[in-house]
Amino acid sequence: MTKTFGSHTAVRDLSLEVPEGSLYGFIGPNGSGKTTTIRMLLHILTPDTGEVSVLGQSGTRAANDRIGYLPEERGLYKKMTVGRLLAYYGSLKGMPMRSARHEADRWLERFDLTEWKGAKIEALSKGMSQKIQFISTVISGPDLIILDEPFSGLDPVNHDVLRSAILDLVKGGTTVVLSTHDMTVAEQLCDNVIMIFKGDKVLDGPM
Repeated sequence: MTKTFGSHTAVRDLSLEVPEGSLYGFIGPNGSGKTTTIRMLLHILTPDTGEVSVLGQSGTRAANDRIGYLPEERGLYKKMTVGRLLAYYGSLKGMPMRSARHEADRWLERFDLTEWKGAKIEALSKGMSQKIQFISTVISGPDLIILDEPFSGLDPVNHDVLRSAILDLVKGGTTVVLSTHDMTVAEQLCDNVIMIFKGDKVLDGPM
């Protein structure tokens, strides 16, 4: 697929196939076209040429309820409480409210955030907010999770907590696409990697 913005070609003749159940690293420097590609996978943007098929479906957003997406630009409803926000995000993906609340409690316990369930988002530290954003991405148990720079700004402790959660999801059969400009992160975590530079694919294969 190819995507241009005016005279700028953000992604040029890019082909990729993500193996099911893998942790697939999507690497390249900032501005290389990673986020544009992700937005095409999510049907937020339409490619100028080419076709996108996600979870067996082409040209539709119907598969998006089976996808969890953590954007690089974080954003949470600051006036909502943690518990209410997570249940709301689960319900947006079609979860019964009771199931969403149960999953929220399970993830909050795992991340040692249970005592913050009744707190408003605006009261959380940056690290806590990023963990809540991650929970909101995975709460519905999606088949495919796309994480855009998930470790950005995290301290080492929270980095390790999030890393462990991601690896457990993959062990459970979830397919994870991890977008990062940090080669070390990709080397430590990923089974397969694709690298793009200035919109062009420069390598694609197993680590």
